[in-house]
Amino acid sequence: MRVLLSAYACEPNLGSEPEVGWQRALHMRAYSDEVWVITRANNREAIEAEPASHGSGLYFIYYDLPRWVTKLKKQAWFLPIYFILWQWGAYRAAKKFHRESPFDCVYHVTFATMLYGSFMGRLGIPFIVGPIGGGERAPFRLRRSMPISGKMNEFLRDAGILLQRYSPLSGMAFAAAERIYVTTPESLRLLRSKWHGKAEVQINVATRSQAVQQCNRPALAYPRFVFTGRLLHWKGAHLAIRALAEARKVIPAATLTLIGRGPDELWLRKLAERRGVTNAVEFIDQLPLHIFSESLSGYSSMVFPSLHDSGGLVVLEAFSRGLPVICLDLGGPGTLVNKSCGIVVSTEGMDEVQTVNGLAHAMIVLGTMPAQELTLLSKGAIARANELSWAELTKRVATGRYSYQSVPGGTE
Repeated sequence: MRVLLSAYACEPNLGSEPEVGWQRALHMRAYSDEVWVITRANNREAIEAEPASHGSGLYFIYYDLPRWVTKLKKQAWFLPIYFILWQWGAYRAAKKFHRESPFDCVYHVTFATMLYGSFMGRLGIPFIVGPIGGGERAPFRLRRSMPISGKMNEFLRDAGILLQRYSPLSGMAFAAAERIYVTTPESLRLLRSKWHGKAEVQINVATRSQAVQQCNRPALAYPRFVFTGRLLHWKGAHLAIRALAEARKVIPAATLTLIGRGPDELWLRKLAERRGVTNAVEFIDQLPLHIFSESLSGYSSMVFPSLHDSGGLVVLEAFSRGLPVICLDLGGPGTLVNKSCGIVVSTEGMDEVQTVNGLAHAMIVLGTMPAQELTLLSKGAIARANELSWAELTKRVATGRYSYQSVPGGTE
């Protein structure tokens, strides 16, 4: 059996969408004789430097648009056009290989969205989409403290979600698909009802291995919380800072470390100053994945109040290190975290102040939790990481044997 994966983003040891493309490629080999991956030529150096890319049955097709088109990609107005052109060009390249030696089925892996469509359904073979996201939105009541630029970006994103629902490019791909996997219930609602019969909810992130073992985490003298991700308004770091300020009224020694960089860093630093927690909030630049993972043992728990993440790889990294996670009941993190491995803060009917208080309460609970109970949560996090492995995710997508409610420990 010859399988083709369309994965614009596919690169080892980079996290985020490149990790999705890379891991799906590695694990699909268990279900086919040959796995062919069409991806950007820009990914070639990193892929070929990774020994696993030379394993038996794994092949890569590298495709990029002409250089003058790639240069225009730097212009924001051209970016959507570029992505659509890449999808079309990748289909044309795949069609050539398919004509010479036919594939048995094709998967759209990344982008993990259908905003720019996919033309792989035109190959005339079974076409499986996803898991994809994109239907997640920040609740309006939680946008109040965002900077004006952030509110505008959210408005544009809302328009993009509407466009994705009615875009002819999306419609063409969904109509051609044999199965459609979406990452969250919010993204399922994005699909028009006529496609719900072939759609299922499925997470699109996982842990790199099922070999995660129990790890001995050192006892900490005071609660140390960590947030990691790009410093953007919708990632929720501002909510974590405000929650820390409230939590320190009960646990004055608590600290928060923000790992990452982004355009909203200055806004976040000023927020910490206004809330009187400048000395308790540490900013650290983005770390390589392996260093970041190792650093997690020095924290009590992760606070990740993202407003519309469709996945949440950092949550799984935390689980893999036995770190409980505090998140909101929104997007991917809200489906990954449960009572065995962290605290999910409800946002239903809550405004920003109430949501911040909910986060602060969760931080106080974990920050004052007896060592024995915290150890149980740590073990639960590791167990959850083992449940949500790339091997299991790929099996579900490759075999179609999946139902959302059947994910061990999952939430509805």
